[in-house]
Amino acid sequence: MSTTSRSPEATEQEGPVIRTSSRSGLADSALGTRNLMMIAALAVVSMILLVPLNYLAPAAGASRDAVLLGCAIMGLWLVPFLLPATVVRRPGAVMIAALLMGIMSVFTTPTGPAAIIGTLIGGVFVEVPLALMLYRKWTWWSFLISAATFGLLNGIMYVSVMSASAGIASAGTGVIIAVVSALVGGGITIVLTRLLNRAGVGIDHRVTGRA
Repeated sequence: MSTTSRSPEATEQEGPVIRTSSRSGLADSALGTRNLMMIAALAVVSMILLVPLNYLAPAAGASRDAVLLGCAIMGLWLVPFLLPATVVRRPGAVMIAALLMGIMSVFTTPTGPAAIIGTLIGGVFVEVPLALMLYRKWTWWSFLISAATFGLLNGIMYVSVMSASAGIASAGTGVIIAVVSALVGGGITIVLTRLLNRAGVGIDHRVTGRA
């Protein structure tokens, strides 16, 4: 009868088997508990802006001047959609926040279930530019690109859908105003994010050289 002995060197080389959780990647994503709670908190706080804006929106199509005024406050519309991207900085954070804001808007605004569609469209306008950059650029200029896209596309929709009677010149002016307003809103969001980072909310990616 023979026995097989294993040298200490062989045992040491094999070493212990290290198993990692399959959910470790999920924890660092937008669906991770910490990030998801942060997104939900930002969505709830953002309703302070979205609720009054949703009540003002129908009146914005009453006249050409009202449409231009609506375009001028486009930056206020942007803040709730851009803030999850600047604070959480995870793929899909904007869309999750947009969905949550849409669900809350169903019960708090006059738009009803259509609010979900509206907020998801707004989320897409912010999320897609970041996705096209493969979510590798979480910097101030990438956020401003998202802001400009939001202002441009919403401005075009705003002047075409809510004011069909406005002239071409007025429509062009409205779009320009919407883009400028959105850029200002983007700048405000970036400053607000840095203040939140200093307060311990979110991650200040300047430490890692990504902002």
